[in-house]
Amino acid sequence: MKFEPKLYHLSNGIHVILDPMDVETVSIIIRFNTGSRDETKTNNGITHFCEHMLLKGIPRLPSRTAIREFLENNGGVSNARTGGRLLQLEGRIIAENTEVLLELFADQLRDSLFDESKIETERSVILDELRRAQSSNVKKYNDSIYTNWFGFSVFRTLGTEENIKSFTREQMLDWLKARLSTKNCTICVSGKIDNPDYLVKKIEELFSFLPNHEVSQNTEFKYTSCDKFLKEPGVKNVWFDIVFPYLRLDTYENIRSNIAESKFRRYLGQELSEVVRQKNGLVYGIGISKYGNELTGVHGIHTETSPENLEKTVALIAQTAYRVYNTDKITQPVIDRFLNIGKLADADFLESASKRRDVLIAHFIDFGKLYDFNNMVEMNKSITVDDAIECSTGFFDGPMSIMTFGADYGNLDLRKIWNDNFK
Repeated sequence: MKFEPKLYHLSNGIHVILDPMDVETVSIIIRFNTGSRDETKTNNGITHFCEHMLLKGIPRLPSRTAIREFLENNGGVSNARTGGRLLQLEGRIIAENTEVLLELFADQLRDSLFDESKIETERSVILDELRRAQSSNVKKYNDSIYTNWFGFSVFRTLGTEENIKSFTREQMLDWLKARLSTKNCTICVSGKIDNPDYLVKKIEELFSFLPNHEVSQNTEFKYTSCDKFLKEPGVKNVWFDIVFPYLRLDTYENIRSNIAESKFRRYLGQELSEVVRQKNGLVYGIGISKYGNELTGVHGIHTETSPENLEKTVALIAQTAYRVYNTDKITQPVIDRFLNIGKLADADFLESASKRRDVLIAHFIDFGKLYDFNNMVEMNKSITVDDAIECSTGFFDGPMSIMTFGADYGNLDLRKIWNDNFK
């Protein structure tokens, strides 16, 4: 399937990516480069609350049910999403009704009702969402990682109970007015596009109401090395990560080096699974972890095991990591195998409008450039053994951190076990 997307810079400042495909539907994202990490302690959670309210009604379709039924009648679906640096509307519809979905998105951004009664309903819903997050062991663990290593919490998207209870209609509308702009808006359409020029003009017309001011972004993040050991009643295993700082950030200039490093990470993960899981049966699953964002981050090894198996597990992980890093290094047949299995992911990308849409818009937000699939495939093919080894040099350097969560494991010194066996 062809991949020939095109980037348009509209006169009002919006970036538009059109990605024609030989399919019968279109998938659309309207993304604003703003999110929970741009909030403060006192308004944390407001972007997420606004996301909920953008779906709850416009004058011609005054409820979520009315919007859903309208779209279903036109062969479409839609939703919204919030993250650390994104607020977006997204959806899919049969191609003949592309304008129907775009017009709905424009109306939601311009004329959402923010009805007071629905705000109170959603306030209750979001508080329940927060409670569910706070009772999830996985989210507790991730929250501890981000709070202790990076100084921010993954719960920031939802906010705090106090904030959720306090937000008013006026606060939310003022927040959207300040944070939504053509300067931080990107629109991507992947799917059946018969007349690109017409579609671009239609998008410019529909979203002409957006203001054109600069929108600041919070970039104050750094990694602080520390060990944290958290006991959690009822959790029978010990979850843990042993991590080190990124070798390099995810910048456009570093793409090839990071692809080469990923070969090492994948090889390391497979070898760890072979030793710790397949041969010794100490864990159910084990893998390479990454935490952080485009500004800072760590990578390392994540798994969980019983308290009685913890010492042996950490020792085997350290021994295997050292062997793969220093002795039994990655070989060309391994790289070739990764390249061949990667063809399935390439096919998935080419065949799915939603996947293409997501990659295109994320790549543009991250790098300010149009994603070049064919160039990425050729770059991937060009990676050699020497590249993988060179670009992973230093993987275990830098200040190490250890995080554990779950069952009590006594006085084991995990850092000492690692150091004694990583040799």
